[in-house]
Amino acid sequence: MRTPRQFVRLFQPRFSAMVEDGTKRQTIRPTPSRLPSAGDLISCRAWTGKPYRSPQRVLRVSPILNVYPIKIGTVGVECSGHPVFDLDLFAKKDGFRDWSDMRSWFIVNHDLVGSLFLGILIIW
Repeated sequence: MRTPRQFVRLFQPRFSAMVEDGTKRQTIRPTPSRLPSAGDLISCRAWTGKPYRSPQRVLRVSPILNVYPIKIGTVGVECSGHPVFDLDLFAKKDGFRDWSDMRSWFIVNHDLVGSLFLGILIIW
């Protein structure tokens, strides 16, 4: 059995409390060069002040349960090659109000208009 690796992921202030209290137990990220896998650890953190100029606070450390490839477009989500049918539920699990809120966030933060976001879904 291999030794679990630890992956640090930082969360914006709007998601920090949900990660810390356990209501948000997944995150969507661009595909990294070093892929996490089930059994690895995720160290969820947030900046205590200005990013890169303040310490990081550990919100939680948890074992990763699953990692799936994900595609997000303006009209829907595909996880492991399968369409996600309940987009509002999926968005709520990721800390958004609903699918519209999630889509808007991805448009602003990942320039989603006219393209697909390709990444991974990490579940802990």
